[in-house]
Amino acid sequence: MASWLPSVQVPGEVVSPILPNIATQFGLPKTCQICAGTTDSIAAFLASGAHLSGEAVTSLGSTLVLKLLSPVPIDDPPSGVYSHRLGDLWLAGGASNTGGAVLQQYFSSEQLSSLSAQIDPTAPCSLDYYPLTQPGERFPINDPEYAPRVAPRPESDVEFLYGLLSAIARIETQGYQKLETLGAPTVRKVSTAGGGAQNSIWQTIRQRQLGVAVEVAAETEAAYGTALLALRGLSQFTQKASPDKIASSKAF
Repeated sequence: MASWLPSVQVPGEVVSPILPNIATQFGLPKTCQICAGTTDSIAAFLASGAHLSGEAVTSLGSTLVLKLLSPVPIDDPPSGVYSHRLGDLWLAGGASNTGGAVLQQYFSSEQLSSLSAQIDPTAPCSLDYYPLTQPGERFPINDPEYAPRVAPRPESDVEFLYGLLSAIARIETQGYQKLETLGAPTVRKVSTAGGGAQNSIWQTIRQRQLGVAVEVAAETEAAYGTALLALRGLSQFTQKASPDKIASSKAF
């Protein structure tokens, strides 16, 4: 039975040369090598350039996805936490059901842009929300019956949006804290991918809550990460980050 299964390859590892007829069909050099790939989310992480223990990537799409480089695997199914191996490091993470889909329930893209510009991110936010599109949460709280909390809604749309953005930022912070509690390193730097990465006000809110530098990933396309993987494999992850390298990553 085991012989029926394909062999497991390290991402970026050369599998074989391309078949001559395939090379001809697609106009590729016959010296082209076929390399093992990876998942789209990991490819997007590779595209960000993060490569040191403690560096993380938050994807602000329809949901909220966190990925943090760790020297040890972090797996805790009851918390919705899992790890993928990357060379000598591990990519630990979890995904929350909160995110952009909740924002789109209340505002159009144009409204999100115009209302965000009116938010003062230095002002305190008194609203205590847990934005979800429907009951059920995976991470950092794993509860299929967890109820959304988006009330009371203030008269001001600006204030309401501020409450939603602050709540998602708080959930992101709790997610990284949960990973640290389970044995992952303290997050030292966060790169952001996804549609929400373009909201500079939200970035400021998140940076204040996380307490570390938050920046837009230089490259966010998974295809770019796949190309990097084919070019250099996992060479950036084959040596565990030394303490001095980790310390240098804190110089923002």
